[in-house]
Amino acid sequence: MGGLLQFLVRIRFFLLFIGLEGVCIYLLVSQNFYQRVVTLNSSNEVVAKTMAMTDAVSDYFYLGTINSNLAAENAELRKQLMDIRLANEFAKYDTLSHPLANKVDSVIDERTKIYDYRVAKVVNNSVNRLNNFLTINKGSADGIAPGMAVISPEGVVGKIKYCSPNFSTVTSALHQKMIITSSIQRIGASGAVTWPGNNPRMAKMQNIARHLKPRVGDSVVTGEQSSVFPPGVMIGRISKVDIKDNETFFDIDVTLATDFSTLQYVYVVYNKMKQQQDSLQAITDLKMNE
Repeated sequence: MGGLLQFLVRIRFFLLFIGLEGVCIYLLVSQNFYQRVVTLNSSNEVVAKTMAMTDAVSDYFYLGTINSNLAAENAELRKQLMDIRLANEFAKYDTLSHPLANKVDSVIDERTKIYDYRVAKVVNNSVNRLNNFLTINKGSADGIAPGMAVISPEGVVGKIKYCSPNFSTVTSALHQKMIITSSIQRIGASGAVTWPGNNPRMAKMQNIARHLKPRVGDSVVTGEQSSVFPPGVMIGRISKVDIKDNETFFDIDVTLATDFSTLQYVYVVYNKMKQQQDSLQAITDLKMNE
């Protein structure tokens, strides 16, 4: 205590100076309108900047929650958009002459809710291997199962390979054995998109015959024939079209829509009709081979 008093005695003149300065500033501000306005504006600006910095720091720590909520909301919107799209397809039936005339409403109710979307966070990802995989934080306990499609807000990501109760591995589109049934949106030409194993932003589209007219810039989307991916999901855009004189099919490069190096959230897509469709196709193939 004695040391503190000695310290205060030593700086008594400085403390007196600070006190007198404070009194002078108070009198100057309180007695002069211009100085009062300037002081208030300056203090308001300081307070505003301080609050803005505080809000920015607070927002940063809540970014994870915000992103998760936005991803869940986008998943629900995607489901609604797909329901509307399928409903519009069924609405094309002529309700007066089509054999399903009396059943259109019930068909729309049952058939337009084929796809369900579940949000998951990417916890591990590779892009520089010949066969790449992802790991997501949802598993069998969340209704995830092998074979389900995985997409991102930008486009196709891959397909569920293995599941544990709380995690799943995904065969990436950047995998040499991954074949995605696809279509060139402008001309409706069906093909298959595969990854050649080098550039993580580039893929190849195969089986596009030379009599068709693909162009650079055409959108490549998932095809109607796929039982895994919803139709019309973006895969990428054609960046090169080439064909040799003695070849039947085009050599087509596709710039992938999904940037796999920045993936954070994905949507796992459940096709409620997949098992029924696959079973029917298997029976058909078996009968044709008899």
